[in-house]
Amino acid sequence: MTATGIRLHAPAPGWSLDADVVVVGSGVAGLTAALRAAAAGLRTVVVTKARLDDGSTRWAQGGIAAALGEGDTPEQHQEDTLVAGAGLCDEEAVRTLVTEGPDAVRR
Repeated sequence: MTATGIRLHAPAPGWSLDADVVVVGSGVAGLTAALRAAAAGLRTVVVTKARLDDGSTRWAQGGIAAALGEGDTPEQHQEDTLVAGAGLCDEEAVRTLVTEGPDAVRR
């Protein structure tokens, strides 16, 4: 019994797998972590709620604010992100995102 008097029972596992690294989530962060772990020679598995493309990254306008095109600047991406965030964004985090984003996309 738990403190609340209710015990939840899970079904027996339907499969098992040995891995060095388990990444939970198939968004851009999870897949990046999985790729790096695999490149380091670690046995890596990605666990996601349904299919690999069911995450939220694709709804985030590509997931990374990156100035990659000619005439496209980190400052423009910062302004767009702050406007879209409607006052909820951490400006320092946005600045980091837009300045480090291009290298992250290239990786």
